Amino acid sequence: MNVIKLFKRFAAVVAIGASLAAPALAQSTRGPTTPEEQARIVQLAAAADKDPVGVMTSAEGRWFEKWAEEAPDYMLGPDKGVFWLHASGTAQGELKRVLRFHHTVSTAAFQLEQRILDPYGNPAHLEARTLAGIEGLLRAYESLVAKRAENRTPKMDEVLALRDSGGLAAFVKALPPMPAR
Repeated sequence: MNVIKLFKRFAAVVAIGASLAAPALAQSTRGPTTPEEQARIVQLAAAADKDPVGVMTSAEGRWFEKWAEEAPDYMLGPDKGVFWLHASGTAQGELKRVLRFHHTVSTAAFQLEQRILDPYGNPAHLEARTLAGIEGLLRAYESLVAKRAENRTPKMDEVLALRDSGGLAAFVKALPPMPAR
């Protein structure tokens, strides 16, 4: 009986270890981002400015989300802009999901264009990337409101007004820091 229990525990440990190692092994087989992928993402971000929902729900949008998870050479984690979007209650439901996607594709395009592999290593790079993400959110928001007025939110309108008056960089700088990981 003890041998069977020992074998079951050993099998469970092996199964858990294999499930944890599989994603790391799968990622290690992917090479660095190609110039074609970089151009594709920059084009996708520009298209998402005009049709955020369409791009997010397209095959290209799904491809981008997979790329963002698997790209070994670019660090695309969250920043203060994403935490502001979620914590401030600026957008709810589907609007929040679309704006979050657009923030990610905007920051990825910015990093690719600027050749910033890891913005977390340089506070100035992270601040610039956060600003690019908020600018992307605002472009998507304007497009969404133009298509459906009920997408309008007072907080996003306030940030639009800050952008239009030249105060967006100061707004981003004043955002609370990200929570510790």
